[in-house]
Amino acid sequence: MTQSSFMQRVFARGGRRRFATLGASLAIAVLAGCGGGSGGGVAVTPAPVPCDSAASASTTGYAIGMCASTKTAVFLDVNASVAITQPLHGYVLSLVFPTALQAHNGSTGFTIANYVTQTDRSLVGALLGVAYEAPYRLVLDAPYVALTDFHDPCCYHDNPQWPPPQLIYAGYGTWENVPTRAEGFVGAWFSPAPFQGTVVHTWPTGALRIYRGYVAGTIAPDETGGGYLDRARSFSAPIEIHVDGTGQIVDGQIGALAVVDAFDNSGAPIATDLPIDPIDLVPAGSSVSPGLLSGTLASAGGPDADVDPASSRFEAQYFGLSGNLGAEISGRLRLRTSNGLIAVAAFGAR
Repeated sequence: MTQSSFMQRVFARGGRRRFATLGASLAIAVLAGCGGGSGGGVAVTPAPVPCDSAASASTTGYAIGMCASTKTAVFLDVNASVAITQPLHGYVLSLVFPTALQAHNGSTGFTIANYVTQTDRSLVGALLGVAYEAPYRLVLDAPYVALTDFHDPCCYHDNPQWPPPQLIYAGYGTWENVPTRAEGFVGAWFSPAPFQGTVVHTWPTGALRIYRGYVAGTIAPDETGGGYLDRARSFSAPIEIHVDGTGQIVDGQIGALAVVDAFDNSGAPIATDLPIDPIDLVPAGSSVSPGLLSGTLASAGGPDADVDPASSRFEAQYFGLSGNLGAEISGRLRLRTSNGLIAVAAFGAR
């Protein structure tokens, strides 16, 4: 697929959820700027007005504000937490935005009434999990709040390096808050799963370990626009993490970032890898058990776009029981690329 066709193709199904409302708004904004005046006058297109999120941009944070008028995105420092209240169909998403955006603060509960049955709306990149939307409508439109969970994913639709792990102790995924057609917010979350005893974050010790799983998130054009993509997209990728006998991360790598552009005649998603080099996890080396594991992200080398280690970070925790410490690892990340993109995502591995 050429660069041009990649950027111009629309999803074959109207139910595709990743910023579906904002995608429509972007198209409306483009059309609004294409008209001319009557007679032979030259139309003047006014400069797009930045969204409220632009003024709250942060060099930190694991959320993104996406603006329809400018077709750009910024990092936001949003305090997001997810409580998993039931083994099935029970979540509470709580969001606290920066001061200028605090009108969007609040908690949203998701139950069986919010469960999305359309599989293409439960797909983030090439990873299929479960999705919830409030309010749940057959045709999605603003305002809405949504959540995806990948602790028990069905499958991975992009030449998987390993089967998606079925996590017992941790849940992870993405959240969205789209209050209007003009602006929306998306972020990453991870949280203990319920009803498996008391989940602890104590580090495992005594043996080298390899954790394998998947990343799921959103990637979008950065503040300057003109990047590789012209709108926000969901993506997924494999992740492998190596841990030493003290519980410290030694190294890790995130593989190809996959997006879905279309569906074949059987309804199966067709995935395409973004031109971004594999990404290394570079541990900070200063975490203290049982606190967060953390570090930066760096490019692993190759001919494609690189990530900026100064603004690309990850954090993670172990999840397990007293008799099974560190059975799983889950966390979140943010990254900035040299081809004009920013991204946030969550991951889970066993």
